[in-house]
Amino acid sequence: MLNYDLKIENNPSSIDQRLPKFLIAQKQKSIAGPISFSGIGLHTGNKVSMILNPAPENTGYIFRIGKGHSKKIIKADYKNVESTKLCTLLSDGQGNTVSTVEHILSACYALEIDNIFIDLDSNEIPVCDGSSIEFVNKIKKHGFNEQSEFKKFVKIKKNVEVIDGNKIARVSPFEQTLITCDVDYPHKCIGKQSISLILNPKIYSSQICSARTFGFLKDIEYLRSIGLTLGGSLENAIVLDENNILNDEGLRFPDEFVRHKVLDFIGDISLAGNRILGSFFTSHSGHELNVKLVEKIFESSSNWELVCSN
Repeated sequence: MLNYDLKIENNPSSIDQRLPKFLIAQKQKSIAGPISFSGIGLHTGNKVSMILNPAPENTGYIFRIGKGHSKKIIKADYKNVESTKLCTLLSDGQGNTVSTVEHILSACYALEIDNIFIDLDSNEIPVCDGSSIEFVNKIKKHGFNEQSEFKKFVKIKKNVEVIDGNKIARVSPFEQTLITCDVDYPHKCIGKQSISLILNPKIYSSQICSARTFGFLKDIEYLRSIGLTLGGSLENAIVLDENNILNDEGLRFPDEFVRHKVLDFIGDISLAGNRILGSFFTSHSGHELNVKLVEKIFESSSNWELVCSN
């Protein structure tokens, strides 16, 4: 329940305005200290070292690529999306990019981290096992740091929807973050799958973060010819031929495919800059439509309001 006696502000960058308040205060948080990861990029195949570092209040998610004074800075913001072809790729507009950002952003957003520096020595996030479970486990093990500023939320005021053929992404007013996702693939190992959940750290950790990315064997040769999935393997993705799953260990969930779609979706909506309070529904969606939904939310101030938890 919200107290609407205070001024509503529709500009997320205007952090000094007084905002509607939640009855329960929630402070911003970062991580307690540096956390290191290493691996390969799913699409580039490059070796990558990544270090997560604490960031000050009101920083958001910032990628820092390279070393020393030559680091390239790219903010995780929907305005910085350059490509959504099989992954979400961000750019600083000057030719510097970072790709496959959705899994680490998904983990940070779901664990309710507000501010973090993501330092890389290459321009792609390590894919690990194709899910975000390694990110989640290490972040939780190292712990969090509560900060002095209060959290801010994007509260949806009316239905916002984007449609592309049979693809739909929609958000409606709701007091929490609810995500419902449908997929339908003409493959006997997938078919129709649907899942609905409230987004919080506990549910994400147990139900979503271990769901792996997936692809089809028939597409791999073409994708590699255009410079994609160069680092993909059975160790970091579910791979399907015409009839079967090729991974010896099989699936982690019977509906692992739709769970991974939710994982990706969470990473993409993190590009809003603040937690979105609303009920989301997607069907046949992907990175492109996910980002378009975030863009459409902010097209009009009548779609949303910024609320504060102090």
